[in-house]
Amino acid sequence: MEERKPLRLGIDVGSTTVKTVIIEPEENKVLYSRYERHHAEQGKTVQRLLTEIAEQFPNNTFRAAVCGSGGKPIAERIGAHYVQEVVANAAAVRALYPQARTAIELGGQDAKVLFFHYDEKERQLITSDMRMNGSCAGGTGAFIDEVAVILQTPSDAFEALAAQGQIVHAISGRCGVFAKTDIQTILNNGGAKADIALSAFHAIAKQTIGGLAQGLELKPPIIFEGGPLTYNPTLIRVFAERLHLQESDIIIPEHADTIVAHGAAIALDELFPLEDGASETFSLAEAIRALYAPIVVEELERRIPAARYFTSEEDCRTWREQHKAPELAVPELHSGDVLPVYIGIDAGSTTSKLVLMNDEEQIIDRYYANNQGDPIAVVQRGLQELH
Repeated sequence: MEERKPLRLGIDVGSTTVKTVIIEPEENKVLYSRYERHHAEQGKTVQRLLTEIAEQFPNNTFRAAVCGSGGKPIAERIGAHYVQEVVANAAAVRALYPQARTAIELGGQDAKVLFFHYDEKERQLITSDMRMNGSCAGGTGAFIDEVAVILQTPSDAFEALAAQGQIVHAISGRCGVFAKTDIQTILNNGGAKADIALSAFHAIAKQTIGGLAQGLELKPPIIFEGGPLTYNPTLIRVFAERLHLQESDIIIPEHADTIVAHGAAIALDELFPLEDGASETFSLAEAIRALYAPIVVEELERRIPAARYFTSEEDCRTWREQHKAPELAVPELHSGDVLPVYIGIDAGSTTSKLVLMNDEEQIIDRYYANNQGDPIAVVQRGLQELH
């Protein structure tokens, strides 16, 4: 019986999601593809996906590569090769979409633009330049999540909301904190949530085109990659509008959300070729055991000494006493009394706070509530409750 050739497994461990792809190496055909949010449990999510792979491909062997911002420690733990994510991305574009001249990839907390040209001498696509955001997650998937929270909209409903938008407001895409300030002003002026969602997409496009590309020309055809661009087609429409792209200038990959993991699998044979007759063993069972949660927890406890805020319950009580909110100066009122007060309103980016203060600068009542995407209604309710 002819021995089966090992399949290629690519794992992309990102800041918010884990992506896994299995390909048949001869034609780079995708046999399996998964995209999941890990909710800060990267190892556990990788373990669960590897378990699923073991169940679905019980008779196959694998070569494996890991990429992504959280990929290196996972690769070391499970005995897989590590591939830098830009290298993986370039490998995927070169093998699957050689007509592309620019790749825009948005992740959970990073954004990248890759620039390509076709080298006639080498007869292949070459990465000529790349740009990646720094330490701020402005203009990424996390930016969309932040705006969704402000608008009290589930992240998976954000696209449908943005698609209804008609008016584009000026929102900062460079920083989530600045964006909150801009959005709060729009909400306070009665702006529609749909318009704000659409404006957030324009803010991301502006940040990518102006801030990230740093003046380099985004030549078409442009390939759009990553989860935020896969699940928010309105965002691609906004990019096309701002870059004046025709339909033929846009490449939407078949598996845009997992294309970097696909690239890691492709890059295996380019970066870690096996000599004729050589074999390489990657054990799914051993990788799954290596990611067993208690082992990871124990290792973290060894590396990070236990930290406590207080040395005793008494210290905690003392701190609480020193920092407790001042007592309200509740007045004694009788029917027909008039109480002169000053009203203070703090309309913040996520909450609204109201106080009533008397002539002696004593707080006689207060109100605090989450804006729930509608600060005007929250302030109205606060005034009614105080009244």
